[in-house]
Amino acid sequence: MHRYLIWRLLFEICNIKRLFGHGSEQVKYLAFGANLSDTIMKERRITPFAVKHFTLRDYGLRFDHPAPWSGCGYASATYAPGELLHGYLYTLSGRDAARMDFYEGVPILKRYRRTFVGQDGENVYFYQTNLSTPNLKPTPTYLGYIIDGLESHPGASDEYRRSLVATATAEPAKLVSYYLWRQPENRSPWLRYPIGWYQLFVLTVFLMVLYRHSLTANFIRR
Repeated sequence: MHRYLIWRLLFEICNIKRLFGHGSEQVKYLAFGANLSDTIMKERRITPFAVKHFTLRDYGLRFDHPAPWSGCGYASATYAPGELLHGYLYTLSGRDAARMDFYEGVPILKRYRRTFVGQDGENVYFYQTNLSTPNLKPTPTYLGYIIDGLESHPGASDEYRRSLVATATAEPAKLVSYYLWRQPENRSPWLRYPIGWYQLFVLTVFLMVLYRHSLTANFIRR
């Protein structure tokens, strides 16, 4: 539990720094998942200086980043020669980018990592999973953010849009007890059961309290 309390504390520090302005640093962040949604960006109080459509060559969209629910996955991208990754290129302040890292579970939790790519004169980064898992499906709501976000994207062909609409989805249901950490394979069965319940307790607290609620984010203004 202490790791997630530290994560929340450091997140609050990033929010407090943002209360004093954007700072001088600017970065280019490529969004291709739920962050395509203006609703999500507003909820997170992430304010881009500029937004434009962008298509990254030789990378493909994958839903291989595990979500907290069994069988569900979030978006990531993998190197895939010949494929195209469509999204929005946000110009963010360094402070908003640092806050986004926490929303994506980069510091402490190490679920995603920043991947940097240079293309068309732009040095951009996006979030790539550290936990690639096969046979995962996006939730209908999550996939909807992507479909709606790419509705006006000039680089997304009709075939690409149809493939997104046809993507199989999974409803969020059973929480995955080992979402935050896995027990050692050689742990005694009599220990695995109570620790499994503890894992579910920590995950519930993380999702319902630590991830969702902030003491400082509500004071951030655009």
